[in-house]
Amino acid sequence: MRVVRAVMIEGQAVFDAGAADEAVAALRNGGLVVYPTDTLYALGADPFNSAAMDRLFAAKRRPAGQPVSVVVASVDAAKELAVVSPRAEELCRRWLPAPLTLLFRPTAQAPRSIVSAQDTVAIRVPRHAVALFLAKRFGPVTATSANVHGRPSPVECAEAQEQFGGAVDLYVDAGPCPVGQESTVVDLTGEPRVIRERAVAADRLGLVRRNR
Repeated sequence: MRVVRAVMIEGQAVFDAGAADEAVAALRNGGLVVYPTDTLYALGADPFNSAAMDRLFAAKRRPAGQPVSVVVASVDAAKELAVVSPRAEELCRRWLPAPLTLLFRPTAQAPRSIVSAQDTVAIRVPRHAVALFLAKRFGPVTATSANVHGRPSPVECAEAQEQFGGAVDLYVDAGPCPVGQESTVVDLTGEPRVIRERAVAADRLGLVRRNR
């Protein structure tokens, strides 16, 4: 288990010497990386690497049938995994980056481990420089909260370390997550609707909250 640090300076992530390359290399080698997002610390793995995804589900003790969200660098990058309609793209470009999780229909290229039983993929473009750096340098990376299934989701890196210990290859500690609560979930597979209202209120998005 290794811990590296990053600080935010004028909206940019400044890593310990060599730490940025180390985090990207860990993901490329099928490793697990805990990193901060705007909402909570996330457990990162390569969603296209089945062995890495097996490690992620084992570390979280999460039932295999429960898919995980994915961080991407932009709306355009999301299109590798998600079918983004013109209306959804318009909304995404207005809202993102933000503490939102957006649900789309999956593309044929989307790994099955991130596709839900409702045939959706959950995409994030968070407002956090570390998460966006990883997505830009590596590509799509899982964004499931860095907690063991059933335990509290961590706002601080130390909380994730306490739960996972050596099951994770690298921890990126950038201090507490600024929002400190779960993202709001918006279903964009049809008429836009908020299905979980947390970090962003539905009325700020110009939407109403509806049961799924």
